[in-house]
Amino acid sequence: MKLPGLYIHIPFCKSKCFYCDFFSVSQLSRKAEWLDALLEELKREPAFLGMGKPVLHTVYFGGGTPSVLTKEDFERIFSVIDEYYEMRYCEEVTVEANPDDLTLSYLGMLRQLPIDRLSIGVQTLDNTELKAINRRHTAEQVVEVLENCARLNFDNVSIDLMYGLPMQTFESFQRTLNKALSFPVKHISSYALSWEEGSVLFHKLQKGELQSATDELLEACYFELVDKLEVAGFHQYELSNFARDGYKSKHNSSYWDGSYYLGVGPGAHSYNGIVRRFNQPSIGKYISGIRLYTSFRETEMLDENTKYNDFIITRMRTIKGMDLNELAELFGAAKLNYCCENAKKMLSDGRLCMDGNRLKLTRRSFFISDSMLSDLLYV
Repeated sequence: MKLPGLYIHIPFCKSKCFYCDFFSVSQLSRKAEWLDALLEELKREPAFLGMGKPVLHTVYFGGGTPSVLTKEDFERIFSVIDEYYEMRYCEEVTVEANPDDLTLSYLGMLRQLPIDRLSIGVQTLDNTELKAINRRHTAEQVVEVLENCARLNFDNVSIDLMYGLPMQTFESFQRTLNKALSFPVKHISSYALSWEEGSVLFHKLQKGELQSATDELLEACYFELVDKLEVAGFHQYELSNFARDGYKSKHNSSYWDGSYYLGVGPGAHSYNGIVRRFNQPSIGKYISGIRLYTSFRETEMLDENTKYNDFIITRMRTIKGMDLNELAELFGAAKLNYCCENAKKMLSDGRLCMDGNRLKLTRRSFFISDSMLSDLLYV
């Protein structure tokens, strides 16, 4: 049985990164009200996962910036989780954090809590590039933080890196990657910059103040990442995620294997195999909705075609690919035949391959997977 995960969205940031379109606010004046509402939502929602007291596999604090939370904030949250959820079999508790928040004393505080994994938003180790995207930290602070993590025996550390940033070149990305690999991190997530409509970078792009990276540069950076991490002993297990043995992100992996998850906090998503829910990205609506028992969510009932499409998208993002026996078992022979028929051309031209009964992306397709997978969806 696949155990569910719990995602907790912390909607506060001390400042907004120029590329970000995740829901967050930079004023912390309503943090106390938000925390009271969050604890109440945690108490009300165990039934969403179909159990009286859900047995959790993972807990993930995301954001926003979870490292704005104090020890007392974390303790209140864990106290409610312990009362309303079963943590006995929980295998991973992750906290996302900004490097400038991770002082030696803050790291020491986290070590006193049931937190065993850090996901640190490094993005780049070039100070010019950091300034261009309005990150608060410096490359020097990242070095200090990673050294302090090792000093405090914080073993399970992941870092995020980005490519396609303003001012970034292939050579500067290489330098960031080489520097990152000089530290004992166990997991690296790396993504191309996305020019999200509404972000500061998007407005600068529209005004001609910035230029987006060419597809050739993005592809070169991506395969430099894949090749260099493989040589360094990292295993690619999803298109953007790489881990040393035993250090895959269990929480994120659950999204790709179809496990259920409950998301709490404004802007959080939830999924239980029947419906997908989305909490509105508004602190005011979230707090008043909890207090007054009024709606602050959007809910989508999942039909068979939507479930099939979700299955394709999530499984095919992983390096192990999609089990066609599982597809047939879940969706029947007609959907299996539909998938295999649509895959024929991509199998013949080498964009897809078969490994036993698994349909997989070939290496040459990693970088163009999004456009390819749409051809397998049921429309």
